Amino acid sequence: MKNEIILQTISTADLEEMIRNLFRTAFQSVCEELQRVFGEDDLVSTGRACRILGVCSKVLKVLTDEGHFTVYYHLKERRYSRGELLDYRNKYRINKKRG
Repeated sequence: MKNEIILQTISTADLEEMIRNLFRTAFQSVCEELQRVFGEDDLVSTGRACRILGVCSKVLKVLTDEGHFTVYYHLKERRYSRGELLDYRNKYRINKKRG
């Protein structure tokens, strides 16, 4: 059986707006899914941030005061974006010689 498409009377501007809305919602859902998968919106505690960077909490405080990281407050606790921490760590990583 053949699939038939019947077009109703619709202006080109309305059709354009409908297609834009369709693409916009599809794009937003794909972006949200990618952010969830990559963990860019994942917020971590101060202790986890220190472990990711390999520094103590005092050094982390100095780095946040210098503006290297965005600080989020959740239930009176400081939270940091895992993506920002990983970017900073990978940018300034120092390979230590073992043994």
